[in-house]
Amino acid sequence: MEFIDTHAHLDAFQTTGELESAIKRAKDANVTRIITCSARKCDWQNFSKIAREHKGCVFWQMGIHPTEIEDGDEEFLESAKDFLKSDMPPVSIGEIGLDFYKFEGSREEFEKMKSRQERLFKAQLEIAKNAGLPVCVHARSAVEEAIKIIDESGFDWGKVVFHCFSGTASQLEMLNSRGGRASFTGIITYKNAEQMRESMLAQGLSKIMFETDCPYLAPVPMRGKPNEPSYIPFIAQKSAELFGISIEEIAEISTKNAREFFGI
Repeated sequence: MEFIDTHAHLDAFQTTGELESAIKRAKDANVTRIITCSARKCDWQNFSKIAREHKGCVFWQMGIHPTEIEDGDEEFLESAKDFLKSDMPPVSIGEIGLDFYKFEGSREEFEKMKSRQERLFKAQLEIAKNAGLPVCVHARSAVEEAIKIIDESGFDWGKVVFHCFSGTASQLEMLNSRGGRASFTGIITYKNAEQMRESMLAQGLSKIMFETDCPYLAPVPMRGKPNEPSYIPFIAQKSAELFGISIEEIAEISTKNAREFFGI
C-alpha cells in the first residue's frame, strides 16, 4: 500500500530544520511520493534541488502563487525554460491561479490586483501548454473566473487540477464536465465540511487525489498540529469510509490517478 501527497509546501520544514525527518516520517507512513509546490520564484531553485537530492520521492511544481506576485515576476517567467530543460524539471506548473479572498483595498486597487493576477495566470498557463505539463490551480473566491480564463486559453482540461478545492458542488460539476478535477485535503475530516465531502463523493473515485497542503489543514485527529505528508493516510481513511471501500483500495486508486496525472 502506498500514497502520494500531491501538494505540499516543503519549505516550511526547511525553516524548522525538519525536512529530512518529515520525509522519513512520510516514507514510514507509506507516503512514497511527495509533490512540493512553488509559491514564489525563489522556490524554483530550492525545490529543484530538494527533488534532486530525494530523486524518486520528491517532485516539484514550478509556479508563482497569485498572492505572492512581485514586481518583475512577468519578466522572471522567461527563466522558466531553463528549469524545464534542466536535469530535474518540474512535473507541473503550480500553484498558479487567482485569489480574490477578503481583499480590503479600494475598487481601483482591486481591479489593478485582479488584472495583475490574471496576466500571470494566463502567462503560466501558456508555459504549461507549451511544455505539455499539467497545472495545479489555486482559486480562492475566484473559481468561475479561473474556469473562464482556462476556457479562453484553450488549455487541455484533462491536465487541470484545482487543489484544496473550496468551491460549490455546481462549480465542481463545471470542472468535471470539462475534464478537470479537484484534489482534497484534511478538510474532509472536519465536522463542518459536509459540502466538501459531498463534492468529493460527487466527483467520484476516477479522479480522486489527496494532498496535505502542509503545513496547513492538518486532518483529524492531528488537527491543531502542523500538517505534514505523513498524515495523508488519515485523509485516505476518511475518504475510504465515505466511499464504502477499504483503505487499500483507495490507496491503489488515488496513487494510480496521481501517477498518471503528474507522470511520476
